[in-house]
Amino acid sequence: MSVPPLIRCLGVRSPYAKAINGVYEYIGAHNGAMCSAEMQRKSVSRCAAATEVELWQVCGRNDAFTDQPKMQFCLVVPSPELIVQAPAMDGTATTCGFRRSGIVQGRVAFRRTGDSDDPGIISLWIFWMPKQCRWLLANVKPGGTGVQSVVARSLPDDGSTWASLWPWEVEAEGWESPTADTIGLEDADAVWVPNRDIQVRLASPGIVIGSAEDWEAPPVIICGFYEPRGMANGRVYYVMVPEDISLETSTGPMCLWFAEDRGQWVVTAPELLGDSSAVLARIASRAWWPWEAHLGSNTSAAALGSAPFATMPPWHGGAALLRGARVNWEVATPEHEFREARNMVVEMDCPYQAQIWAHRDAAHAFVGVYERCGLLASRAYFIQTRASAKDAQRRAGAERLDGEVPRYVLWYGEDTEQWVITEEFRLLDELVVDARCKDSAWMPWQVSTTWEVSDGDRGFVQDIYVRVEEMMSAEMTERPLG
Repeated sequence: MSVPPLIRCLGVRSPYAKAINGVYEYIGAHNGAMCSAEMQRKSVSRCAAATEVELWQVCGRNDAFTDQPKMQFCLVVPSPELIVQAPAMDGTATTCGFRRSGIVQGRVAFRRTGDSDDPGIISLWIFWMPKQCRWLLANVKPGGTGVQSVVARSLPDDGSTWASLWPWEVEAEGWESPTADTIGLEDADAVWVPNRDIQVRLASPGIVIGSAEDWEAPPVIICGFYEPRGMANGRVYYVMVPEDISLETSTGPMCLWFAEDRGQWVVTAPELLGDSSAVLARIASRAWWPWEAHLGSNTSAAALGSAPFATMPPWHGGAALLRGARVNWEVATPEHEFREARNMVVEMDCPYQAQIWAHRDAAHAFVGVYERCGLLASRAYFIQTRASAKDAQRRAGAERLDGEVPRYVLWYGEDTEQWVITEEFRLLDELVVDARCKDSAWMPWQVSTTWEVSDGDRGFVQDIYVRVEEMMSAEMTERPLG
């Protein structure tokens, strides 16, 4: 059974224990309970459990423990896309994508890609029903006013498995479908039968394994483009495409997957998927996604600044603390040992540039070419080029362009589950945004809903002409829309 990699502590207000707030990574079990980093040190807080408790106490003045009613631990849940295969009533199997869409009954919920809240449109959802202790795949009435019919459901789970937290953890034998249409949540004439054809799994973009420099580069045998093929140990696994196979040193494609027994992402031959006895590369990380394995296991905005700097001595700089938490990939040597490959890179397959378009008569300052800057919330984020910023300001009627022109950033807001465009200095600030798109797609050009722009008075209006496109080449001529 896979183990969640990260939990988050929040709500500690005591001045003596504010350093407890932050993100913790699973490192093992202690006395039969899950143990996370920073929890093994001298106790500053206590409780019988972690994520399932309601009342924590923290150590205060004179070593006395005081109640902290707002302190809690919660799982850091990814914001992925899902691939769902479910049967239609005629018996044929249909496959469609789902994207995260808020929290329902204390669990993350997913809605079919392209569905909206428009009146008269029925949308397909996956959500948790606490009274039934199961996941439902159901047709939901417009506006979320109720369930019209249940398409499939998982077997009841008493909370002893991770299937009670995430629908992709439900085993293949754990789904059942009705023999007739249900009336809301009522079975009516329907009889529930097991259905092995129903599958719910994580979707992921492809990845690229390479090297930033030739020095300490990984072996050619593992370098290339990998595409997602399925799931193993609660995470996506990837297989190298045939075009990138190195026939000089290999006879087949390589496979990147998460080895639960090691707590590592590993690269092996594909026939060794599930067998970590012989690996070609490895990294000690329980990250949800391999492109975050070397970055402290996640790039969630909630994790930024979570390092307990207040507990560090003055001579121990923050950069040194973050650098100490970083791990590098290791590759196997002919002597059956491992060497550190500091320049080995596992990246999400994503273009380095994007273009934001608008109507030719629009005066939006955020249009133009954007360059990829890094990762945030498991996704790439982009910053407007200086040349595009000046052009956009000029079209918007700016009087002076002598000094530094403000630039915009395109990034994914994890808390509000939407892509947003903000000024550069407002990165990570979701309270003031210039444009937004309520969609949790992996890439901003994959969104299926309409962009909204600020009306200047805390409101938003839809703008059907605003869109984001990927740029496969650094050169792209501008063209008007509308």
